[in-house]
Amino acid sequence: MKNNLSRCPECKISLFQSSQFCPLCGCVTEEPGPAEEESIRKLFGEAAPYPNIHQRQRLLRFILKLVLFVFVLSEAVMVLVNILTPISYPWSLLTGLTLLYIYLFLVYWVSRDTGFAAKVGLQLMITMFFLLGIDFLNGMHGWSLEWAIPGIILLGDGIVFFLMMLNRSRWQSYLLLLLLMGACSLCIILLYLKGIINGIIMPLICAGVTLLFIFGTVLFGGRSAGREISRRIHL
Repeated sequence: MKNNLSRCPECKISLFQSSQFCPLCGCVTEEPGPAEEESIRKLFGEAAPYPNIHQRQRLLRFILKLVLFVFVLSEAVMVLVNILTPISYPWSLLTGLTLLYIYLFLVYWVSRDTGFAAKVGLQLMITMFFLLGIDFLNGMHGWSLEWAIPGIILLGDGIVFFLMMLNRSRWQSYLLLLLLMGACSLCIILLYLKGIINGIIMPLICAGVTLLFIFGTVLFGGRSAGREISRRIHL
């Protein structure tokens, strides 16, 4: 019995298994049509090689673990110094957030096996949490939730729009990132309704632009948008 084929639109390779994600770049795969499947089988038979990436993955994992170990050890030393010194300000928490940001930033750049949309989403989320952490350590005045994070979300909307125009054949791969930013926008508005933050102008603009972008993407995307959501969340 023949295995189902799947195809990566980014790497332009065919997989002789029904895989939802490409083993090379992590992009969501597509199912080739009957004619394309038949031509692939005639060309390659029942198996087709693709590059061996396991050795590179092991090296990257080792490097990231080593960096994480050094960062954790460094932060432990900083916390100890912060406790032993008469300075009451918890500056070691700020250094810890900085080291965490740097580490996640490294993960973002070296993890080339993830799709570009996932990398953009990870970088945006890291930046938002970093800004929130700085605000928290400085007394939580709310500027991160009222202005900075909504600004990052609007920046993300602009990046996604640019990427969709640049790669129109794979525009639907950025839909989940849009939904994530829309959820973040609604969470900020919920914090305002709960009385946790005071400013609402920038969060409303952010939510309006993001939700309008999502609506337009789903409206014009049709079934392609629905299939992308189903694949991403494994429905």
